[in-house]
Amino acid sequence: MRQATRFGFVAGVLALAACGKHHGGDDDGTDGGIKFDSIRIEPAAATVTVALGSTATQTYQVIGEASGQDADITAQCSISIDSAFGTASAAVVTVGGHGGVAAVTAGCGQLTGAAQLTVDLTGTLVVGSNTPANAAQIFASATATVDANRTPGLQYPIDQAVAPLNIPAIEVQWSTAGNDLFHVSLTSSHQAIDVYTSDPQATLPDASWAAVAGTAAGEKLAVAVEGLAQAAPTTKYASTTSSLVMSHDTIDTSAIYWWASSQGSIITQTFGQTGAPTVVKDNCSGCHSLSRAGTRIGYSRCVGGSCNGEYIGFLKFDPTSNTWDEVVNADNKKLQGGYTTFAPIGNPFPDDTQSVAIVTLTDGSMGLYDPDTADAVASNLNAVSRHAIDGTGAAASRTGMMPDWSSDGTSVVYSSTPTGGFVDLDNGSIAKMGYQYMAGQHVFGEPTTLVKAPITVNNVAYRNLFFPSYSPDDSFVVFNAARAGWRDNSAGQARTPGQRLMLTDAAGTGVVDLSALNGSGDLNVTWPHWAPGSTADYYWIVFSSERDYGHEITQGHTDPSCVQNGVLQCKQIWISAISKAQLAAGLTIDPSAPPMWLPGQDPKADNISPYWTKPAGIQ
Repeated sequence: MRQATRFGFVAGVLALAACGKHHGGDDDGTDGGIKFDSIRIEPAAATVTVALGSTATQTYQVIGEASGQDADITAQCSISIDSAFGTASAAVVTVGGHGGVAAVTAGCGQLTGAAQLTVDLTGTLVVGSNTPANAAQIFASATATVDANRTPGLQYPIDQAVAPLNIPAIEVQWSTAGNDLFHVSLTSSHQAIDVYTSDPQATLPDASWAAVAGTAAGEKLAVAVEGLAQAAPTTKYASTTSSLVMSHDTIDTSAIYWWASSQGSIITQTFGQTGAPTVVKDNCSGCHSLSRAGTRIGYSRCVGGSCNGEYIGFLKFDPTSNTWDEVVNADNKKLQGGYTTFAPIGNPFPDDTQSVAIVTLTDGSMGLYDPDTADAVASNLNAVSRHAIDGTGAAASRTGMMPDWSSDGTSVVYSSTPTGGFVDLDNGSIAKMGYQYMAGQHVFGEPTTLVKAPITVNNVAYRNLFFPSYSPDDSFVVFNAARAGWRDNSAGQARTPGQRLMLTDAAGTGVVDLSALNGSGDLNVTWPHWAPGSTADYYWIVFSSERDYGHEITQGHTDPSCVQNGVLQCKQIWISAISKAQLAAGLTIDPSAPPMWLPGQDPKADNISPYWTKPAGIQ
């Protein structure tokens, strides 16, 4: 490092300032009264170590360079650092609990300089009800030993799962394998966090998790666990390592609405929060949908104890009272039907006051309705939704159901089947129809086939396609595929039809199975929808599944209230990342990742039919 000369040079610089312009100078030939060709920050590269919940400091100098000579001009310059890492005051940078590599910058008039600060995050946490305070010392004194019968097995997070940056603190879970004291390590390029507990699971405090997640952003967080028996603490046994990919994506201002079917309520949770979910509507027994603006809900209900024909109700959010108003009560039996979807704000109408909704009707057609009154709105939808799906407009007796209106309002995707019904279906294909509002008329185009059944995956035919859902930019459609009819419980299990998710582009030119998302075996994966808004690295899909959530929810450990209608364990809400980089290469390889359990939901409830949209009141 060159040392700044502290004698004579400053006077020389002042003399230089009177001689005219130098590189980077202001129009008057000065930079804050001092004339330099360039500046630099020292040290140019530094490393500090900071503990969870603590801070560390690094002191800098700003050196001005002119005519091959240096001067310390720190006092005349402004130093700053990325706010995600810390703050700067005069020459001192203070960093908190965020590891990684940060740019430190200095500004002196029009001249700038940069340095690199590496922050390594460390931490030791002792959690759990009976964990000894000296757990770290016990593990440090133990000898690592290999014994398959004594090795803890990581159960959650799932290896290679991808998480949004603002996912709430996750619960790491493992099998005990005869041990009663555990050491969990969380490591990435710039952090090493050690957690000790006597429990078979551990959750970091919110602030600590935020620091860990932020430090691992854009890379893999390695998770491993060691176990030992406190009665014989000289040997310890280490699990294999799982990797949790922490994305750069932050999912903001969104909420997930789902149906807690075992409780009969539609409930909601703003993403990123873990407080008790809010009940939006109780006494629901059928399907629901949300408008993309988050201002309207359509639901169906069995009325009078009979589910031979369900009835439609509509709710509208009142931003003045901050409440949901039931503008159409299903108990009044005005509109009989099942599935609903709403036109987006902007097409056909500029605001929400003139909203229209598509409803699956009991006669096998779909109709257009006013969600404020349940009155029919004139259109050709009832006819064309029953037509052949080859674009010819040929009359047929097909059934249209499970519609989803695109975010730009120009098209609708739905499941079209030759069989009847208005809730259950078999032999469905994914169809698409255009939409226009012309001269005051709602006009739907003749349907075409987006994805035709069957689809063969691993030499198995999936003959029933349903629950299509547009991505927020309308580029892709995710949908369900099954080997048999929707809700075919003939074998006594809801997972028997083999429901799984697949993906196509909006033109239907390719189809790919989301195998990483679906997991191994039949896990009753259903009801897919997308996170709203725009993210950089991934699309995000929410769905419901009977997948095990570590050891917290399994077939052998589930709430009895969930075991109904063939469900073997509490069905829960999961989210999965869909890689935009892999999609750019075409629908040739699976772009999905293993999923994450949605924190904040009730693990003792059967949670299904999730919709991801804007929170009510945020427009």
